Amino acid sequence: MLVTINGKKENLKDIITITEFLEERRIRKEVVVIELNDKIIDKSNFDTTYIKENDRIELLYYMGGGSPSFLYIAGSFWLGRKRISDLLIFK
Repeated sequence: MLVTINGKKENLKDIITITEFLEERRIRKEVVVIELNDKIIDKSNFDTTYIKENDRIELLYYMGGGSPSFLYIAGSFWLGRKRISDLLIFK
């Protein structure tokens, strides 16, 4: 089954859940955000969300170092669930 993972085509053996996908790669779900077909998947849905043929998966990791930690997604920096540009007083 052909999917795109972080921009690269890869073959997966079968339709699997996001949890199974992460377990196969030894990635802890606590340290990654999954974007599936341009939608961020809530960690509570990892066990019930399946990766299928031609899906696009992005593995997004928090970048820490100092305080606070930011996440970079689709051209925007995020602090928690807030887009940094939305937090700015002067735009």
